[in-house]
Amino acid sequence: MVAKQAHLKRLMMTAGVMLLYGGHGGCIWSHEQKQKVDLGVAPENAQVSNSAAYRDTIGSLTYYEGLSPMRVRGYGLVVGLGRNGSRDCPKDIYTDLVQRMYKRRQSTGSIVGTKVITPEELIDDLDTAIVVVYGEIPPAAVAGMPFDVAVRALPGTQTESLRGGRLYTTDLEVFRSVSGRGILSGQVLARAAGPLFLNPFSDDESATKSDPLQGTILGGGRAIKDRRIRLVLVQPSYGWAQRIQDRINSRFPGPRKIADATSPSFIQLRVPQEYHDKTGHFLSLVRSLCLSRDPRFEATRARRLAQEIVHPDSPHADIALCFEGLGRTALPELKDLYAHPKDYVSFHAGVAGLRLGDHLACDAVVMHVQDPRSEYRLKAIRALAEAGGMAGAAVALRNLLNDEDQRVQIAAYEALVERNDATIDSMQLGKDNFRLDVIPIPRGDFVYAKRSASRRIALFGQDLRCVPPVFYVAPDGSVTINAREGDESLTLLRRAPSGGATSPPIPGPFDLKMLIKLMGSDAHLGRNDEVLGLGLDYGAVVRALHRLCNDRSVNARFILEQPNLAEMFGRPRPTGRPESDL
Repeated sequence: MVAKQAHLKRLMMTAGVMLLYGGHGGCIWSHEQKQKVDLGVAPENAQVSNSAAYRDTIGSLTYYEGLSPMRVRGYGLVVGLGRNGSRDCPKDIYTDLVQRMYKRRQSTGSIVGTKVITPEELIDDLDTAIVVVYGEIPPAAVAGMPFDVAVRALPGTQTESLRGGRLYTTDLEVFRSVSGRGILSGQVLARAAGPLFLNPFSDDESATKSDPLQGTILGGGRAIKDRRIRLVLVQPSYGWAQRIQDRINSRFPGPRKIADATSPSFIQLRVPQEYHDKTGHFLSLVRSLCLSRDPRFEATRARRLAQEIVHPDSPHADIALCFEGLGRTALPELKDLYAHPKDYVSFHAGVAGLRLGDHLACDAVVMHVQDPRSEYRLKAIRALAEAGGMAGAAVALRNLLNDEDQRVQIAAYEALVERNDATIDSMQLGKDNFRLDVIPIPRGDFVYAKRSASRRIALFGQDLRCVPPVFYVAPDGSVTINAREGDESLTLLRRAPSGGATSPPIPGPFDLKMLIKLMGSDAHLGRNDEVLGLGLDYGAVVRALHRLCNDRSVNARFILEQPNLAEMFGRPRPTGRPESDL
């Protein structure tokens, strides 16, 4: 047995197997900047291959197939552009798009009229534009998983701008170029729809100019089927494949089989329901499972892991995963490590115990959250976000909303949003425009806007309001906001995107929450013809808030989500070429 294991390790080293996802090394691409983020040493490294967290595990016998993002693309129709769209459309794209729209019964436009507008009439309207939609379905995606998609006006058309537009539901397929024969399309793997988000600062002199013909739909793509995930045995063996299958299914019991040994070389995996929002962690955990379930073996392995984790050069994250894989058998050893004087020990032991449902472990992780000197503070917040059912986690995160470190405040807010915590006063503006969150804390006074994964604006502080004098005109003229000293309310003017007609003066509140609600709600009137919504899209509202805060017309600072925060809280992207698997 020992000789066989050594042989398998040598085979892995010879093949140069590099894990692309999870706790056994490799690297991922960050959410926005595609900057390499180190996940630890590769399994070929002696410190990992000799670790108790690696020996006798599924990861020592296998590697993953199908962990590259899958590129998809489609052609769609953006509406709501006023006169900035285009009637241009190549014949083959036109025919295909019309057929798909009839199939979905998409026969109404953004221009409200008395008659039904056919797909042909929509495409022939300057209020619309044909666009190319493209994105990457994340690795191990399950049906319904959202992802950001990019939208670009079809090259060669007369479209002037996509700002303020909304994409009709569009099929996304795997595309490949065929020399001399154009583009061949494949199976529909995802769909995309929703309001476009263009760089809200592109018209500012100090901002980097952006292309008005390109935008993003945050979280606008949805996978319609599960991506295929397979474990590949380094050395084919039906006996080993069967053992690995049985071990995985025993660790993740349920009505549906999670692992299926389809051949001596492959084990097909299905992501359990409880891991649909953390597929990367599931994949890492699978490879960290020890094959043996003998209680004596598990007790001995837990002791060995406890001895190893105290060394500074040990693969601490891998050890934490192996502890988790052992299950509650590991808790006696873990409990002795929660209060260890070395930060890397107490943190990783606490995370492992937290994932095993130990409330004492929650206290260990909270210690890092409360310690401004801990290098694991932000990671500890991330761990508490996933600690469902732990009341102590929620209390600790709520307390962090008043922290002196602005990064910690935002991280805690993101974690509480993920936990659907009642502390966040949240409201949906428009049918699918964006969410407005209010955090009425004594420390803060800033406005936070997201630019990845979802459309959210958060108000941190109490009594955030406009302070006259106020004067703001959107670069595209869509809205004007002004107030002089002594005025009892703001005055707003809204210019219609189609036709350019300007509304009569609309009174608006100084209270920032109510002002954002007025701007972002769908355009409609209440009783006595009171204007209750202006129908401004997310990008337009973010742009207005940015200028008002910078001009000190609002008693708050403006913060736009930064790439490093997107990397920390977004789903990781493994490196590698796109796969064509399903």
